[in-house]
Amino acid sequence: MPVPRDISVVIPYYNRERFIDEAVQSVFAQTLQPLEVILVNDCSQESSRRYLDRYADTCRILDLPVNVGLAGSRNAGIQAARGKFIAFLDDDDLWLPRKLELQREYMEEHPDCAIVHTAAWFFYVGEPDILFKNFDDSPMTLAQSLTNDYWAIIPTSLARSEAIRAISGFDINFRQCEDRDFIIRCCAAGYRVEGIPERLARVRRQKQDGLTKSHWRMFRTDLRMCWKHKAHYLRAYGVRGIINFILEKIQIVIQALPWRGCRAWRYRTIKYKLKSNYRDPVLFAQSQQTFAPQFPADGGHLAGGGSL
Repeated sequence: MPVPRDISVVIPYYNRERFIDEAVQSVFAQTLQPLEVILVNDCSQESSRRYLDRYADTCRILDLPVNVGLAGSRNAGIQAARGKFIAFLDDDDLWLPRKLELQREYMEEHPDCAIVHTAAWFFYVGEPDILFKNFDDSPMTLAQSLTNDYWAIIPTSLARSEAIRAISGFDINFRQCEDRDFIIRCCAAGYRVEGIPERLARVRRQKQDGLTKSHWRMFRTDLRMCWKHKAHYLRAYGVRGIINFILEKIQIVIQALPWRGCRAWRYRTIKYKLKSNYRDPVLFAQSQQTFAPQFPADGGHLAGGGSL
């Protein structure tokens, strides 16, 4: 029985004409072709926007009037998507040919799974690829999503449209860490986020100047995210969980510093300990053998992306 074409691919785009061809061609090269490819132009420069005209016949192009960032661009794509499933790809990343086929088959075999992601290759130009797989065979729990023990990379993900809309898409208040915030909210709602070990995507990494400054900026965003989800941290790990999260993020910043006196911090082991009375919403939904919560018929409302 052929796998149905019911996947919408959403690609946010912002002044990346030197990479977008590779990204789009990796979608067209899929063994399972999607229902549609949606290019969301996040108010790019005029010359960069004109570059997208070459895809006018093969993709849906959405032009946003103002720059809203990655989260807002994805929300606009979610709002426009017609597929039962939505796959996200960043404008500088690539998929391997069987990515959509294998994920769609997985969803067919696991009807209680809301999001399936994959292992990936991280690559720098001119350097060997690095395998990234920081997850196990079990569904991600909310407790795991709050730490660095389990990661789901959004550009490797295929998600049920109903699940994304039920949690209001991505939070447009985050210009960084929007992926992690999204996954935390999925798990908090009881949705199953599962990974498959196949390496089905190549995620571009670019070396940047001012790495320390970038780490401090990310640190501030991480603190905002921790504050937003403080109730989850307290419920799962208590006050110590919040402290551990902060120490863990400080450790990442220190890795970019040259000070020898900070070496002890660089290798400090951060251990999270679950509270004895903690009940994880993902495991609870699994024990009840339900795909909870039930999806709303109208698909919900997207923050920053408009009503559906």
